[in-house]
Amino acid sequence: MTKLLFDIDNTLLDFDQAEYAALGKIFEAYQIPDTEENRAIYDRENKALWLQLEQGNLSRENLIAQRFVRFFEALELVGDFDGPAIDEAYQTYLSQGHQLMEHAQELLDHLSETDHQLYIVSNGLSRVSRPRIEASGILPYFSNVFISEEVGAQKPSLAFFEHVFDQIDFDSKDEFIIIGDSLTSDIQGGKNAGITSIWYNPKGQTADQNITADVEISDLLDLLSVLTTK
Repeated sequence: MTKLLFDIDNTLLDFDQAEYAALGKIFEAYQIPDTEENRAIYDRENKALWLQLEQGNLSRENLIAQRFVRFFEALELVGDFDGPAIDEAYQTYLSQGHQLMEHAQELLDHLSETDHQLYIVSNGLSRVSRPRIEASGILPYFSNVFISEEVGAQKPSLAFFEHVFDQIDFDSKDEFIIIGDSLTSDIQGGKNAGITSIWYNPKGQTADQNITADVEISDLLDLLSVLTTK
């Protein structure tokens, strides 16, 4: 029986849309012009911190404390900004976004008619991820949900996957497949854990030569044909 480990953000749930709305509310609250340039600056600062977290060089608490302070500094805004408080408001807004990715519902409906076991593996924050998962209506499709904040380790670390393995009955790691949009967390995590990885790449991003997935798909429904050959 195949165990399918699904990433959530930008794999099953549209994180970009949720982030766009949440960030817009922060911009409005602090009278920041809502421009593509300013959004790109936030994206740059945020991704740099998340990469440090994935590499084990930054704590989650420091990420939360720093990302909006660094963003405001990059905008050259003057003031004594409370990073954690701003982030708490942002997380509240973010937790309200639960739009599904294209074909996610159809995929889950198809998989529910098979004997595959489905699990969620996310690097998200609990207070953001769990409300989004529940509001989206997809929770009943999954046997368990693993969120890095609760696990105490994050993808791509082996510690995260060892926790997942400890909670699931299986005979061989060959039964596992991880599906996700992130090369650095999902695909590298799959490699670290010694399991099959499928890179969901709907935007046609250029692959990293140092991180190669076993399979690449551009549409979630393509997963169904991949599984028939597994």
